[in-house]
Amino acid sequence: MKLAPLAALLLAPAAAAQEPRESAPARESVLLVTLDTTRRDYMGFLGRRPSPTPALDALAARSVVFTDAVTTAPLTLPAHASLHTGAWPATLGVHDNSLYRVPAAARTLAEILREQGYATGAAVAAFVLDPIFGLDQGFERYSAPPRRVSSARSLQFPELRAAEMVDRALEDLAGLAPRAPLFYWLHLFDPHNPYDPPAPPALSPLHALDPAAVTRTLYEAEIAGMDAQLGRLFGELERRGLLDRMVVVVASDHGEGLGEGLEATHGHFLFDPTVRVPLLLFDPRRAAARVDVPVSLVDVVPTLLARLGIDAAGERFDGIDLSPWIADPDRPHPDRVLALESWYVWLHYGWAPFEGCTSGPLKYVRSQREELFDRAADPSERTNLFAPDDPRALGLRGRLARLRAETAALSRESPGLSEADRGALRALGYATGGAGAELPLGDWSVLPDGYARLDVIRGFDEVAAAVEERAIGRAIELLRGLVAREPGSAIFHEQLGYLLVNVGGAGLAEAERELRRALELDPRCARAWFALARCALARRDAARLQARTARGKGDLPGARAAAKDEHEAAEEAGRSLRECLRLEPDYPEGLVELGKLLLEEAERAARQEQRERARALYAETEEIATRLLATVPEDAPEARDAESVRRLARARREALGG
Repeated sequence: MKLAPLAALLLAPAAAAQEPRESAPARESVLLVTLDTTRRDYMGFLGRRPSPTPALDALAARSVVFTDAVTTAPLTLPAHASLHTGAWPATLGVHDNSLYRVPAAARTLAEILREQGYATGAAVAAFVLDPIFGLDQGFERYSAPPRRVSSARSLQFPELRAAEMVDRALEDLAGLAPRAPLFYWLHLFDPHNPYDPPAPPALSPLHALDPAAVTRTLYEAEIAGMDAQLGRLFGELERRGLLDRMVVVVASDHGEGLGEGLEATHGHFLFDPTVRVPLLLFDPRRAAARVDVPVSLVDVVPTLLARLGIDAAGERFDGIDLSPWIADPDRPHPDRVLALESWYVWLHYGWAPFEGCTSGPLKYVRSQREELFDRAADPSERTNLFAPDDPRALGLRGRLARLRAETAALSRESPGLSEADRGALRALGYATGGAGAELPLGDWSVLPDGYARLDVIRGFDEVAAAVEERAIGRAIELLRGLVAREPGSAIFHEQLGYLLVNVGGAGLAEAERELRRALELDPRCARAWFALARCALARRDAARLQARTARGKGDLPGARAAAKDEHEAAEEAGRSLRECLRLEPDYPEGLVELGKLLLEEAERAARQEQRERARALYAETEEIATRLLATVPEDAPEARDAESVRRLARARREALGG
């Protein structure tokens, strides 16, 4: 999407921030900062010692700090969708990072504030929040990492560092018009796996021998580096005189397992290391306070609207306005349950999903089994207290069922992410697969148990780490083991096939088998179709060499047979590429390869005096190159190549009279 510069939207240059205070707007601006994958217990203001977060600690000392906040889902898109709409994932129908988009019927904070005269802008640091997923609703400018052509060797989303994101935010905020309030969202992704801090910490030899300790140290260093950049942001806002005219919300979307709660990263289960989050609200009109009432990310939007004096009577929120507890932290806690969910293992592996809720210290979780934890007495959640006749468990089970029944209306209006949109994820190294986009019906106890398959989860984590380290051979062996362990999971077949394609050589036959199996399980996988095309192109190249060798030896029958194989392989590659692009029309790599294939066919047709066919092929080549130019950044090498191909195809077509 083409985006106008935010400075033009906000009308004023940086110098405008220095105008006299009496020109300040009646309503404060709002800055929302989200910290991806950031655990609450790694915040100094929530007890971490020594503190890796001095900048956030300083802001927290002037803020309302919510000490018992939870996310709605330990996954980036569903959690951010809840934060921006005040709605549970079940209400929105957004349950994962790869199958869904926020429905147009949803009302985002940006939409509401824009209707109230706010200028709106956002800068997100990772593709997982790309406009394709619908969170750009209401933003005049929405900046995301470019959709570059992928090397297809990474399982991670493209991301931008905190330093670059803060630079971008300061540039955008410099255009803040003093008479027009602004809502600006800044998303930082640094603590997300893999942990690669800009300033790696020194490790003692003894420390370096403990992989878990190294992981925690690197994770904390990522948080410290992010905090330093936030310090730069807050310091500059204060220097410009903007901070005391701005409400600031800082929240994490979810935490990180780091080996606690049975997982190294996040998204599979619902233990506290991944579902409890830091949340603070800086309000220049309010004194600092600590609020211990249990809250959820869905409470942020109604609370902000109440603070800004915006009538939200016509809006529908699953969250509540927390203003009464901000005014009186000792006010009795509301009687409510806070919903939690993770469908990841259902959607990707076909295992029983996880749904749950908290009520005070109690947490109820439903999956292949049922669980009840008292987190006050058992903060590590090691003891499952569930019993079929326990009134606490029965009460929470019933309240969760009622909550789900009440919150399904909007999700019924929300189609899943389109096949074309899903392909964009695969184009950037993230594969989807599994059982489908709806909850399984019936008795979940008969479904596979995620807890019993920790070896699969950890094995896939090892695959991701091996790929990031360019240890492709090890990644392939690990995936072979996962395919044998979970033969019905498309994601493992697809990932194995794709890595084998990258290796090439003798592995191509195995790659083709794995990719065809992946497509049997999920025929909507655009990246698998693209990888199949690469297999066919490799066979085409081998047949072409064989034909050339046979002709050199005077073996005309052998040359003709090889030429036939070459032609058939090229046709197969074309069919697979077209299927890839049917599912994902802007799949960059698919456009590149189909453009090359079409140009070659056009040149051959022209040499053979097939003028009509050549003209048609040149026209299609030109169209494919144009689509590629609209997909990749202007400075990408593929853009330069595409422009050359487009000009060549146009010139050749015109020379043929078309």
